[in-house]
Amino acid sequence: MMKHKGKVLTSLLAAGCIAAAGSAQAGMITYDSWATNEGGTGNYIFKVDDDTAGKFNYSLTVDPWNAEALGIFIDFGCSSTGASPLQLTGSNVTLAGRNTTSNNCGAGCNVNGLTIPGFDGTWGLVFRLGTQGFNNIQTFNWTTSTFGLALSDFGVVAVRSQQLCSGSDLLPGDENSCGGSDKAYGYPSVSVPEPGTLALLGLGLAALGVARRRR
Repeated sequence: MMKHKGKVLTSLLAAGCIAAAGSAQAGMITYDSWATNEGGTGNYIFKVDDDTAGKFNYSLTVDPWNAEALGIFIDFGCSSTGASPLQLTGSNVTLAGRNTTSNNCGAGCNVNGLTIPGFDGTWGLVFRLGTQGFNNIQTFNWTTSTFGLALSDFGVVAVRSQQLCSGSDLLPGDENSCGGSDKAYGYPSVSVPEPGTLALLGLGLAALGVARRRR
């Protein structure tokens, strides 16, 4: 009986290692806290995951919808996105800059004058979202290659938006009264544990239970 329980314990630990190895890269980071030197700011929720092998999946939404994003700037600290093909896919999203010190993301789109403490001055990726003027788009979704980087390389992110509302006004119904704009920055505020880590933790607890019963 003791020998049988020992085999069960070994199997559980082995399964945990396999589960962790199979999904070690799966995780998500979230940006939902923003600062600005322009006054009001949008309710941006920016998420990045690496659930697809070799890909970063991005999602930028505004909820409650008080602004429409026009551009997003992503810093990777000391890391570079290199020069390999970007493999960008997604509607209404185009690459505006890469490994650049430019604060521009196209016509009417820039973060000039935005003060970001500790920022090194180089944006790893700059994306143009939609076109100038209200596009009636609340959420942008797109995908790129990972360029050999990881979620842990993501640093500060800046957002340039148009049609910024004030007070209780929200898009799209209050479009005519939402004539402001916004330049804001934020850092990752939420980190979701990797599925492999959670699986390993669960199996480890189960193995601990078996060990206790053995004693």
